[in-house]
Amino acid sequence: MKPIYKFLTLSITIFYMLTLFIGCSAQKPSEVDVKKLVEEKLGKNVPLAWVKNSDDVKIFGIKDIKIKTVKIEEWGKYNKERQYWPAKIKVSGSVTGLGKVLGVTSYVDGDFEGIAEFTFSQDDFGKWKASKK
Repeated sequence: MKPIYKFLTLSITIFYMLTLFIGCSAQKPSEVDVKKLVEEKLGKNVPLAWVKNSDDVKIFGIKDIKIKTVKIEEWGKYNKERQYWPAKIKVSGSVTGLGKVLGVTSYVDGDFEGIAEFTFSQDDFGKWKASKK
């Protein structure tokens, strides 16, 4: 094989390997990963502002949370410096919490819906993690 062909073959191989390496490091998390991470983050703490209160019931303390839907509303641009993907995530579900009904405090059921900003990044072992802004 002539030296020019060896050089060309080696150059093309290195170029594709670098492209693959750079592309993999900036890959977004899958929808499955996003859903799992958001459920872990919000499964114990949903903002009270998201809870829909009726005229006769106001929930002021949450006991139990059930997340029904997690939807990616918008992806931001990849932050190369800090190595994370920002995203706006819409979450809805139901809660059981303390509420006042006719002046009496008891456990009541309610629904919630809201949009939260998250950042998604990978640790040194490639495992995705999420942080709520």
